[in-house]
Amino acid sequence: MSSLAWKFTAALPQPSLKDNASDAERLTAASGYKNLDIPLSIQRRLPAYLRANDFTVEGVLVRQWSGGCGVTKLASIGQGLPGPYGVALDIGSTNIWGQLVDLSTSAVLGRQVMTNPQTRYGADILTRIFYTMKEGTAALHECLIAAVNAVIKSLCEEAGVDAASIFAVVAAANTTMTHFLLNLPVDNIPVSPYIPSVNSPGFQPPSGMGIEINPEGIIYLFPNVGSYVGGDIVSGIIASALYKSEAPCVLIDIGTNVEIAVGTKDWILVGAGAGGPAFDEGISEIGGRAASGALCDVSLDSDMNVRLQTIDGAQPASICGTGMVSLVASLFNAGIIEQNGALIGGRPNVISDSNGVGFLLSADGGGRRLIVYQTEINNFLLSKAAMFTLLSVMVRAVELDFSDIDRIILTGALGTHMKAEHVRTLGLLPDMPESRIVHTENASLSGAGMLLCNSALLEDIAVITNLITYKEMNEDPAFMNDLQGAMFIPR
Repeated sequence: MSSLAWKFTAALPQPSLKDNASDAERLTAASGYKNLDIPLSIQRRLPAYLRANDFTVEGVLVRQWSGGCGVTKLASIGQGLPGPYGVALDIGSTNIWGQLVDLSTSAVLGRQVMTNPQTRYGADILTRIFYTMKEGTAALHECLIAAVNAVIKSLCEEAGVDAASIFAVVAAANTTMTHFLLNLPVDNIPVSPYIPSVNSPGFQPPSGMGIEINPEGIIYLFPNVGSYVGGDIVSGIIASALYKSEAPCVLIDIGTNVEIAVGTKDWILVGAGAGGPAFDEGISEIGGRAASGALCDVSLDSDMNVRLQTIDGAQPASICGTGMVSLVASLFNAGIIEQNGALIGGRPNVISDSNGVGFLLSADGGGRRLIVYQTEINNFLLSKAAMFTLLSVMVRAVELDFSDIDRIILTGALGTHMKAEHVRTLGLLPDMPESRIVHTENASLSGAGMLLCNSALLEDIAVITNLITYKEMNEDPAFMNDLQGAMFIPR
């Protein structure tokens, strides 16, 4: 198993009148790679370097993929070079995750996360796309590249690593984020027939993207498979090994969007629908991301007292996705809402004000009352119905029943932290034994890290993309037909 970047040492034969091969030819022959790519920046340094070091070379090689075959490039020469290191990125609509890896040992040296600064242009993808239709993609591209560089810088500072020792970056992102990263137009993604500018961007030079690592390093972007299903789900398929499964499995990535893959080693069907913002900041006036002070768990005791748990134990200030899931499940179990989600008047903490009927969570949440209103509960149930219906339609599309599914793998910011009892109460997932539901914290980031350390997975990615069929849900009549029935609790 070889990583995308690795060290090598070679002793070159001394030149003579009988052996007058060029320095570059001499190095290529000694390396063992017939078509070694030696960039101009190294060709300029090579003659002096060889003669100063008695024709012994130490360097870093990187692996690329071009025209269906592997290409090896000499990315650096020097004595006692550190590393090499690589960075795995999960570039989400809401958060950007980075992981620093020592490619000589596969050891993870650190993780960092930051809010995607594109949120200032809109919490959801469509709002950002509409912005670019008027203003162009430059602003969203530039702030995203700046954020990626900030994550890389933080990882380097945390581990005491020089960014010049980073020779490989692997990025997994949804289709629109991939386009923003490359400064590609996104105008056609949200309109029928939903056509991206590119699906397989592959390897890119750091300098061409403005990513601050070794300039002779490599950037790899996972391929997209449709307008709303991108490289993040392909990376998740790598991490979950769904593409190696004999029995049908399901991967569900619940973030800003819900992305689903159903498949085996012989076929994979993927699709996407609305998700994360509908469960947190996008659904409620008090909604917010999973940050300090956000309600992450709401319960009611036997005396109907509201029990609130916040991230970091801070004063309640908002409610995030898992908080909404636990709240609605707890209200139903306590008999405060009906099966259709309607709040029942006269029950504890059910209040009415100028905004309508609502449930009072806290009388003092960061200087304001924290209330979730009936309309917001209705919107939540619509979102949970959309998620279940997406899964149901996709499973039926391949002529399977839920009983045929061997495993459901949950990942993503929300999918990882939902409690099983709340999922069952609300009907977010089909009824199946808990042992068949697997939680993976960040499959997209994990898959990117795996590729950094194992370049052979490039061949697996080619296999996966050939197995995948993309199901466009925007105009699917079965989805709308099933949606209404899934809005009830459980459904």
